[in-house]
Amino acid sequence: MDPVLRAVRAAYFAVVCVGVTAGGHAFAGGGVVGPGVAGVGGIGALGVAYLVGGRELGAWPVLGVTLGAQALLHLLFSWAAPVTPPGAHLHLNMGMGVVHLVVGLLTGWWLYRGESALWLMLRLWRAPSVPVLRWMLGVVPVGVATPLWTVVAFEEPAVGRTRDVAGGIARRGPPGAACAD
Repeated sequence: MDPVLRAVRAAYFAVVCVGVTAGGHAFAGGGVVGPGVAGVGGIGALGVAYLVGGRELGAWPVLGVTLGAQALLHLLFSWAAPVTPPGAHLHLNMGMGVVHLVVGLLTGWWLYRGESALWLMLRLWRAPSVPVLRWMLGVVPVGVATPLWTVVAFEEPAVGRTRDVAGGIARRGPPGAACAD
């Protein structure tokens, strides 16, 4: 896999995971995550995503990596959070665990669907039957790729060679309507 594309995919994964986890952390009362802590978490998520992103992953691996990354980011953000009043950040609340799980699953599924669409586009891009697509997008110079089809001019029917289409018309209606004609 192209290292640039792999790095872009990993960066996208890291930004989504850090954004969702930091937003959830702040929403749950844990305070706003500082840019330094978010950066450290983002670099960690980027590294993990780059390591596992060398090939197309199925739904379960993407969901697992997403849930794991969000759990580790949550722990990092909780550890680095400023001191809050007791009970402000409900780490032990069962509801918070359920919310983390649901949001993690939704985020992982969303990332998986994007990953699946990206790999489909890459397979289509490399298929031998789509040089026209590359030509239309301007990736290949105009003189290099030519369309695979030829233009066929519309031919007028010769005089006297007309088709009678009146017999092909069927009228819908009550059964007695056909007898009235």
